[in-house]
Amino acid sequence: MLNNAGINKVFLLGKVLQHPTLKHQTDGQGYYYFPLATNENIQKNQLPTQHTEQHQIKIGQQQLNKNAPGLTQGQLIYVEGKIKTNSSVDEHGVKRYSTEIWCSSLRVL
Repeated sequence: MLNNAGINKVFLLGKVLQHPTLKHQTDGQGYYYFPLATNENIQKNQLPTQHTEQHQIKIGQQQLNKNAPGLTQGQLIYVEGKIKTNSSVDEHGVKRYSTEIWCSSLRVL
């Protein structure tokens, strides 16, 4: 039984939109950051339409180097991970939110 435990798990299949960029956290650990596009066919006004969603993917530097060292724009990949939402306040005092996928597993297809 789950006992009020939550599950934060996401599975994505999509195309890399941009070559991964290496960034560093405040503790010095490196991670790669890149956008991923997923497509789904939906009905809009009773017509079949393709809907594209863009996801921001973060993956540890060592993990990407091990699983997909040559990851480039346009590749089809499978991602497993969890959703993380961050908030910040802009210069006008408006609270802004961003949602990222922290990748735990990645496979190039």
